[in-house]
Amino acid sequence: MPTALVTGATGFIGGHLVKALSSCGWDVHATIRDNTPPAVTAHRLDGTQACLNDILATVRPDVVFHLASLFLADHRADQVEPLAAANIVFPMQLVEAMVQADCHKLVNTGTAWQFDSQGAVAPVNLYAATKQAFEAILPYYRDARGLSTISLRLFDTYGPSDPRRKLIRILLDAATIGERLDMSPGEQIVDLTHIDDVVSAFLGAGQRLLDSNEPLDEEFFVSGERQSVKALVEIVGEALRKPISVHFGGRPYRPREVMLPVEPGQRIMPGWQRRRSLVEALPAMVSL
Repeated sequence: MPTALVTGATGFIGGHLVKALSSCGWDVHATIRDNTPPAVTAHRLDGTQACLNDILATVRPDVVFHLASLFLADHRADQVEPLAAANIVFPMQLVEAMVQADCHKLVNTGTAWQFDSQGAVAPVNLYAATKQAFEAILPYYRDARGLSTISLRLFDTYGPSDPRRKLIRILLDAATIGERLDMSPGEQIVDLTHIDDVVSAFLGAGQRLLDSNEPLDEEFFVSGERQSVKALVEIVGEALRKPISVHFGGRPYRPREVMLPVEPGQRIMPGWQRRRSLVEALPAMVSL
């Protein structure tokens, strides 16, 4: 039975991942900061390197799945330090504790917002920049300490019981209560992946690390279905048979709006493919 340590296990994606790992026979452990432990063996963090060292030395996971982060679409000056602490300092402490405990397999979580539409590194916001900054540190641990890594770059994600106020949830709620929405002109393209497919990618990455006899240095996109926001509004309305009242242009685009996400091209993990359809998934989400 392989052992997993998951950071960010109380989040939407992390919560689904720990359930899937347990179902697949993994012995699952999680790091937590609050009083809401996941349904796995939980280890409380206190923010120190010594605490992480103790956790890794105790658990000795075969694979660490790092999903914990602080996401801010835009930031204030007083949020710079929390962003750096969550997205750079903590994962640095994590990999240091890993190599100290002779644990060398890491699935890291990145974002498509680290890149422009042509695939060049060009972080959209400070959140994406901190993600990129941490990944710039990983080559040292790979070369000097034998760390084996797979970074999964996520686009937008959705699924049932999602507490986040993301676009799909906003549209579902508007369709249900008949709310009129002021939205941007809606020409931007969004890439949406169902949570089941996202979890499948993490499981595949973990198994890929377990199966490899050599250290890996791999990066893959987890890409779903693409359409404009305008088209998405129509898709949601048609799937639920409840047209959504939208005033396109009622709000401006956000600063540095991503109009065209990076194209994954061939940078998709071997053996993984999208299986869940947005149209099929939407009806089951409307009452959740």
